[in-house]
Amino acid sequence: MGVLKKFEQRLEGLVNGTFAKVFKSEVQPVEIAGALQRECDNNATIWNRDRTVVPNDFIVELSTPDFERLSPYSGQLGDELAGMVRDYAKQQRYTFMGPIKVHLEKADDLDTGLYRVRSRTLASSSSQAGPAGGAAPAAPPA
Repeated sequence: MGVLKKFEQRLEGLVNGTFAKVFKSEVQPVEIAGALQRECDNNATIWNRDRTVVPNDFIVELSTPDFERLSPYSGQLGDELAGMVRDYAKQQRYTFMGPIKVHLEKADDLDTGLYRVRSRTLASSSSQAGPAGGAAPAAPPA
C-alpha cells in the first residue's frame, strides 16, 4: 500500500473517529456500504489488462451498541450490502473469485459510531467467478 493511501486512511479514521466520539452517532448502513467500496478499491489486485480482482469476504466490526441494534437484521443487511458491493464492482469492472459475503461482528474495543472493515479474497471451490457477478451456483450433491 502506498504512503499516500496509508495517510489517507489514517486521516479518514481520525476524522470519522473524532466525529463519532463527539456526536455519539450510531453507525448507519450507508456508511458501511461506503467503507466496503473503499475496501474494494484499496485491495484491488490487477491480474492482467482485463482482470482486477477484489475481496469478496467482508467482516464489519461494530461497537456493542451498534451491533445489538443491527444484528437482528444482519442476514438481510449482509445480503443488501453484498448486492451494493456487486453493483459497485460491476461499475468499476472488478472481478470476484467467489461469492460475496458480508458478516457483522461485535468488537468490544470500539465506541458507538465506530466500525472496522476487514476483507479477504476467497476462491470459490466449485467454479471460477465471472466479472463482478460472483461465482456460479454449485451443483446439487448427487
